[in-house]
Amino acid sequence: MKRILDTNVCIDVLRGRKKVVDQLAACRPKDCFISAITEFELFQGADRAPEEHRAQEHAKVTRFVASLQVLPFDSASARIAARLNATLLNQGTPVSITDVFIAASGLRHQRIVVTNNTKDFRRFEGLTLEDWR
Repeated sequence: MKRILDTNVCIDVLRGRKKVVDQLAACRPKDCFISAITEFELFQGADRAPEEHRAQEHAKVTRFVASLQVLPFDSASARIAARLNATLLNQGTPVSITDVFIAASGLRHQRIVVTNNTKDFRRFEGLTLEDWR
């Protein structure tokens, strides 16, 4: 099964959360992906670390991202995201725009989204989820 990892799952791996690390280790490398949106969020987090830890955090994120395949956020993803976000806004139940983008990537590339935030992600119709915690 091909999976796309949400940012919070990647952070769990980077922090060494054993259960999540073990789940990732059990996956075949060619079956785990991240969205370019998650790559953005991870590097943004590293760049916001305290100055004395920034280089170390950036190196950790660089190694981690290099171990996975990064799915682009393309025009088809943008159109799916627009529909998803409009639906939630029309219902008065918005979620983080980066979650919308990651969900759209999962739908676009037909991947299971692995997230700890099932509360928000289950609102996206047609999206298959896993929670490794």
